[in-house]
Parts: sequence; structure tokens; C-alpha cells
Amino acid sequence: MALHSLLFSRDPEVITLAGEVLQTLDIKVSQCAQAKDAVRMIADNSYDAIIVDNADAPGAIAILSEANSLPSCDRSVGIVLAVSPNSIGIAEGARSHLVLYRPFSADRLLNGIKSALGLRGESEDARATQRAPINIPATLRGAGLEDTLVFITNLSAGGAALNVGRSLPSSSIHSIEFVLPDAKDSLSTELELVWRDVKGRMGIRFANASAAFNKNLEEWLAAHPALQRSSAANA
Repeated sequence: MALHSLLFSRDPEVITLAGEVLQTLDIKVSQCAQAKDAVRMIADNSYDAIIVDNADAPGAIAILSEANSLPSCDRSVGIVLAVSPNSIGIAEGARSHLVLYRPFSADRLLNGIKSALGLRGESEDARATQRAPINIPATLRGAGLEDTLVFITNLSAGGAALNVGRSLPSSSIHSIEFVLPDAKDSLSTELELVWRDVKGRMGIRFANASAAFNKNLEEWLAAHPALQRSSAANA
């Protein structure tokens, strides 16, 4: 059975990009620009994914709150397209499943929507990036934020998935520091928040990384056993 999504946004670029991504995934999309229309559509139809652009934050909250009140939406996945890192409050308050942060790209939306809906496969760009499943401690730092212990669960040259385990003021986070297995020196760099969910997980992109950071991380990834097995299997 084909999947069906509802997209709430007034931004032409978001509508076009999300529409193209959903079409790539063979997901039917119904788009609306008014929150009241979206609320009515949710009451009359069942959707696998309800995607809201929180540029209209009150409208996004109203739509997700309505969805959470309806038995017909029990299995619907709520996705927030966020204007700023502070938007995690909407996700927590309206019980959405995933927050994706601007700036958007087709790859970011594609993999985020796939992950939220439990769809298999990744984009070509994601497959081309070496990623290592891992579980190592890291420290998040930010303005007015005490050093916070988190765990890196997935690592690539471009970023990482984190298990945060508690609510953090996302807008204040600006850097991360960690030590790779079997390494002596720590690596640290600035970061950009890519996605966050209400299960205490977060995706980041490394930003303004030094040449030494990139070199050390890429060399470690190249030698990572899990990646070596993956490369051998794909040879």
C-alpha cells in the first residue's frame, strides 16, 4: 500500500524540495498552507507522515496536537521542519518524532524522512560516506551550558549521531570534544545541529574543523574494522 503524507508549509522552496523528496520515495503528498485546512484534512483522512514547517509555529503546534488527539493518527509520524534549534520545544510538546533543522537539502530530508518512517536504504550521498557504529563518550559545550557528557553512536568524517539522554538547550550548543578508541589525544570542533528527536538522540555536522581534526578522523575511519568488513563485502 502506498504511503500518504500531509505537508504544511507556505515556503515555496520547502514545498518544492519536500515534494520532490516525497515523490522520490513514492509517498503521496497533500500540501496545504493554512493550519485550519490541515486540521480539517487530518480529521477526514489518515496520513503516514504529517510534516509541518514551524515557520508558522502556532499552526505547526495546532496541527500536531490535533493529530495526537485522533485515534486515526495513532501510527502517523510527526516531522517538524525547524526554523531554529529552539524548535525542539514543539516536538516535545506535540509529541512529534523528528525535528530536521535548516538549511535543508534533498539528502538531509530524504534520509530524515526515511529514518522517521522506518524505510530501508539511504541516498547515494549517504552510502558514499563511511560511517562507523560506535559507542564512545563525548563532551558537548555551549554558551551558558555546563560541559555535558553524551555518547557518539555513529561517526563519519562529516558528523555524528549522539545519544544525549536528556533535554538540552539546542541553541546554545556550539562544539564537541571526544577521544577516538586507541587514540591518546582528544579531537574537538565546532558543530551544526542537523536533526533531533524526542528520544534523546541528535545528529550533528562537524563545522569549521581543523586540518588536523579531519586528518586524524579520516585515518581512524579508514582503519575501523567495521568499515573494512563493509568495504570487503561491497568489493
